[in-house]
Amino acid sequence: MAEEIPQSGQTGNERGFTLKSVLFGLLGIFIVSGLAGFHDSRMPGTLLVGTHLPVGAFFYILLVGLGWNLACSRLLPGLVLNSKELVVVMGMTLMACFPPTSSLCRYFQRQLLLPWYYLSSGGQTEWEKFGILDYLPKKLFPTPPPEVRDGILQLDDTVYRGFFTGLAKGKESVSLFALPWGGWIQPLMYWGPLIVLMSVCVLSLTLLVHRQWSEHEQLSYPVAQVAGAFVKREKGRGIPDLFRSKLFWWGFSPVFLLYMLEYLHQWFPIYVPGLLDTLPNLKSTDWLPLYEKFPLMMKAPGWWGVCIHTTFFSVIGLSYFVSTEISLTMGLAPILMCVAGAWYFMITGTPVPDTEFTGVPVSRCGAYFGYALILIYTGRTYYSAILKKALFIGKASESDRIGIMAARLTVLSFAAFVGVLVIMGLDWLVALTFSLFLMLLFLVLTRIICETGVPFIQANWFPGSILVPLFGPAAVGPGPLVFVVWLGTILVQDPRECLMPYAATSIKMADDAKLHVGKIFWILVGAVIVALAVAFTATTWTQYNFGGMAVDNWASQGAPRVFFDNAARYVSEMSDTGTLDQSAKLHGLAKTRLYSPDPQALGFFAFGMIAVIVFSMIRFRFSRFPLHPALFIVWGTYPSVVIWGSFLIGWAIKSLVVRFGGGRVYQNLKPVFMGLIAGELMAAGTAIFVDMIYYYVTGGKVPSFGFNVLAT
Repeated sequence: MAEEIPQSGQTGNERGFTLKSVLFGLLGIFIVSGLAGFHDSRMPGTLLVGTHLPVGAFFYILLVGLGWNLACSRLLPGLVLNSKELVVVMGMTLMACFPPTSSLCRYFQRQLLLPWYYLSSGGQTEWEKFGILDYLPKKLFPTPPPEVRDGILQLDDTVYRGFFTGLAKGKESVSLFALPWGGWIQPLMYWGPLIVLMSVCVLSLTLLVHRQWSEHEQLSYPVAQVAGAFVKREKGRGIPDLFRSKLFWWGFSPVFLLYMLEYLHQWFPIYVPGLLDTLPNLKSTDWLPLYEKFPLMMKAPGWWGVCIHTTFFSVIGLSYFVSTEISLTMGLAPILMCVAGAWYFMITGTPVPDTEFTGVPVSRCGAYFGYALILIYTGRTYYSAILKKALFIGKASESDRIGIMAARLTVLSFAAFVGVLVIMGLDWLVALTFSLFLMLLFLVLTRIICETGVPFIQANWFPGSILVPLFGPAAVGPGPLVFVVWLGTILVQDPRECLMPYAATSIKMADDAKLHVGKIFWILVGAVIVALAVAFTATTWTQYNFGGMAVDNWASQGAPRVFFDNAARYVSEMSDTGTLDQSAKLHGLAKTRLYSPDPQALGFFAFGMIAVIVFSMIRFRFSRFPLHPALFIVWGTYPSVVIWGSFLIGWAIKSLVVRFGGGRVYQNLKPVFMGLIAGELMAAGTAIFVDMIYYYVTGGKVPSFGFNVLAT
């Protein structure tokens, strides 16, 4: 189990839920949700959110906790925010990191509009042949909906074509009130309740598992520890205690200065030398010549990932606060994937199918499923007791009330979420199955972050697409299949900014600060709803002004076509096998008679599930087993390729410190590694702040420079 960062300072009887904290939290929501979509689409380099260690939120809380409090501590001490208030501010701001970009609004508006652009532009013969977009209810699209007249697809010039090309004329942008909001009223009557219910279900599920994870299993919550250390301060002092440590500044200063010099080099290349050009390992190291000596290893998909290493100080800092087997596992994941791929090739004579890493990675879905089974097994006593009491079986104690409330809200919001999907036009059995896979993905991904501290993680499997190899396209049906593939691209295409890990971090921080967890839960619910409204409004303004096809090639060109191409291929497969008409007529449980899974996919699914369960059982029996089952969750993903080297560096440093310095030295050096994390976050935040001001004042191009994993 990972060691915890000492929580210095006494909070006493300080209040957290105050007008000050709520106002600063709302300001954080408007800054992050309001600017992230615009910044990430108009300015290259470091993303404002990007991961579960979001630059925007941490930079904001550092400015408030350090800058604002320091300025007010002597002149206006009544305006200084105490530790508990800062926790509330941080929690609300983290909720704002969910909707503005990759987790929702990067794809939401585009997936409702751009598929019609590609259909109208020709070349989508399979879409036309099988009427792929006709399977989707027109009520879910902005009005007036597209329709065919005289064989030509008609699209509204403002709502649709205005989105494709952008409505701004030169430097003259269209005002917020001049946007075609009327066309969005009808679809938002369906999508709004669906996304809000999903958010409430996710928050309730987070609250339900919190006590089991934090108290019974004693998870380390590394990201929450870091955030908590940034806001903890003794009563009567202006700034958090961490910033009074000299060791913190020894870690912070070189990282911050290094990146600031490189940032200045981007602006003034003639006058400021580029230090990272003379220190190439901080950017990347190409180890391809080494791996070319092991051709068998190159039979594994993703082998190229171990040929490139990039150093990220924030990841090195986080790895210091997690257990050594976790940081070692994260560091070895790409290498072990190559070993497994070589082993598979030696046994079968064929490489691992590319779909396992670049298509629909069924083995990783199986690993998620296996990990969920382990979570249920380890928490079976607590969960069964809570669920019984939630069903009014047995007497509830005072300590169980929050868990009971969370269980009831989880069940009710989940049922309502499925109900809205049915109202939207999805078959009830497919809606239920999709929703279960969706929540399973959120749950396991959050558990990995809370346990390992990995700030950048992606699943790369989709709750809609995964139904095809596991059940067969005919068992899903052509209409539901197109629907869930489309739905997955909107709700969970890139969970690098997933809501549930942000909620878990916020609730853990509140619990450590002795705030009422039930109250912070409702604060977070309100914050999410506000953030959704702000993010949708701001992102829609940005996309309608500058064009939904500008800058972001994947979101505007790849995603609107690739997933519908896959759906068309599945429908074509049903047509070729003669099951299309029969599948279209069946509903509910009647679809099970067409169950026809892919045998190879089931094998990979079983491998992922069994591997996680076996590794978990070994760790239950042998506490010193050096590998963590999270290996099968992360290997083969892009984040694993990006951060593996930094985790290995952090593992080596921590191992050496503990071995030769002992526990006391390890504890004493923690501020240094906090400084590494803060230095990278502050440098990235400073660059974003300067870029935004420069762009707002001049409209000129800013330099493209990414500071860490948030730039990818």
